[in-house]
Amino acid sequence: MTQQELANSIVHRLLTLLRYRQHVSSQIQKETNASGRQLAVLRFLVEHNPSSVGEISAFLYVRDGTTSPLLDRMERDGLVTRTRCRQDARRVMVVPTPLGVELAAKAPLSPIARMRADLPKLSVRELQAIDEALQRLSVIARVDESVLE
Repeated sequence: MTQQELANSIVHRLLTLLRYRQHVSSQIQKETNASGRQLAVLRFLVEHNPSSVGEISAFLYVRDGTTSPLLDRMERDGLVTRTRCRQDARRVMVVPTPLGVELAAKAPLSPIARMRADLPKLSVRELQAIDEALQRLSVIARVDESVLE
């Protein structure tokens, strides 16, 4: 392949991954009436129960100010409950409800959930190569993470 063909292939693969993620996420949301972030939180809570808002935010790579409204919706929908931490009243602890646990178990995995599950199975060498390639693409695309949530 020529240099231009390789560059086009990279852009195509990235766009295909992004479009596929969106397509599958939409399908899952139609099936479950829950967003990808909500399902990610539920799966995290099943594994790390209870968790603080800060721990959930770190898992999602977002600020607490983004996580709180998400948890508001999830609590309203009966998927989680929140309580003040007994040891530190400033901390809010989140646990999945039985409905949340059931939803996490039955919902199909999104591409991001599959990556979270399968990437750790790769060798360190493969992970480093993927990480370096994505870092380079971020630089080329001039990604400003400060504007993202």
